[in-house]
Amino acid sequence: MKDTTKSLYEITAMANDAYIEKHPSAHTSVGLMDKILRRKGIAADAVTVDNIDNKIRVIFIILDAQPDTVGIGMGSTLSDDINVLSQLPLNSLTVNDVLAILDEQLATS
Repeated sequence: MKDTTKSLYEITAMANDAYIEKHPSAHTSVGLMDKILRRKGIAADAVTVDNIDNKIRVIFIILDAQPDTVGIGMGSTLSDDINVLSQLPLNSLTVNDVLAILDEQLATS
């Protein structure tokens, strides 16, 4: 695993833990896509956080061509469709940044 991917994974896992503390009834899962995207021809690594209950997926992706930038997207665990929301510099991404994204995007109805 690349150092950038490892760092992103660790930040995301800590943010997910904080999210669960804030929302104890939430069911989330953190995932790593470090080979599957490449098999699909996408030169990137990604970390995902899935809301198991409503099938919402937040994806944090690092393209090989932009290793210092994290793309943030939303989609469904049921399909490969991702809507890009924003991009942030990896070196300034914090646990609180990711937690705010999870709070906003993984809300249950």
